[in-house]
Amino acid sequence: MDLRTWFASLPKFRRGAFFLFATVATLTLLLADQPVARTLLLRPADVLDGLALWQPLTALLLYPDHQVGMLFGTLLIQWFAGSELEGFWGTRKYLTLVVGSAVAGHLLQVLLAWVVPLAAILPVGGATGMDLAALTAFGVVFGKRSLQLIPLTVRTFAAIMVVLTLVSPLLRGAPWPTVVPWVVAVGIALLVTTQPWRRTRTSGKVAGARKRNRKHLRVVKPDPRQLN
Repeated sequence: MDLRTWFASLPKFRRGAFFLFATVATLTLLLADQPVARTLLLRPADVLDGLALWQPLTALLLYPDHQVGMLFGTLLIQWFAGSELEGFWGTRKYLTLVVGSAVAGHLLQVLLAWVVPLAAILPVGGATGMDLAALTAFGVVFGKRSLQLIPLTVRTFAAIMVVLTLVSPLLRGAPWPTVVPWVVAVGIALLVTTQPWRRTRTSGKVAGARKRNRKHLRVVKPDPRQLN
């Protein structure tokens, strides 16, 4: 396979996933080492004081200065996994899933800070929550598809990448509250894409239809005048 054919086989980088990556990359490269970054990253103590209510959202769009290298992972995930999901669901639904899951993780981090002082002072930022939500949904929606470059299904590959992302900071000595927002983002994405409540819920319409279609036996008494 020549280089031109290889590039032609790559998936299309769709506009929603590309805009998400481009926004994170631009803000990170321009602001990560600037004083304003402190007001944009999530610091639960500031949110609890009511001084920075925007941080659960803005923190998604900016990696801390020491995590700039994570942009490469965001590029690959949003291109190969996010673009596939966006093509399947549409831009609005895809962005709602990944952004909503990641924001929920940040909000839980703020609530955790009420009872865990360490969580209150840890700065949180970056697109990792959105990336993990995209990987989780990608593994559910396209789970049985086989990857071209490695002999794994999409579901297996996504599971391995999610677990490695969650475990590796802890193995490097990061405090456990660091991964809480990511775990929440994965859990919400998994619930939304699998929707387990739909498999157990019974529909009243189906039951009603069965009752309407049920045949009833009725005993009919003959007319005595017809017997004579």
